[in-house]
Amino acid sequence: MSVRTILVAYDDPQSQTLGRAADYAEQLGANLIVTNVAPPKDANPSDTDRIAVQRLEQARAYLEERGLDAELVPTKGTPADAILRLAQERDVDLIVVGSRHKRFFERLVEGSVNENVLRRAGCDVLVVY
Repeated sequence: MSVRTILVAYDDPQSQTLGRAADYAEQLGANLIVTNVAPPKDANPSDTDRIAVQRLEQARAYLEERGLDAELVPTKGTPADAILRLAQERDVDLIVVGSRHKRFFERLVEGSVNENVLRRAGCDVLVVY
């Protein structure tokens, strides 16, 4: 099986998620889609939209430095749902997500984006720690 399209969920400039996805895209000659998911409801939607645009601009700058081109797609909704919806719409072969080290109670109450993506994805998923 070949990997033609990679979707990376990028929201933390300190994580290695974008770099790992870029490495794979480069090595495999795959198309790269970068998304940032803004929450569906927020007290100040303009702040979440602004942050999403900033994150995608950071991703664009990083990828341009590496000489890579990517499609930047802002999305809204519950993170796992938005990532999975975009992956299905774009017929993605690989989803790359990061792992946040939540405390036990946080995981119990909130769940984990990467766990939800892993359980429901119709393609391979790479979790970057």
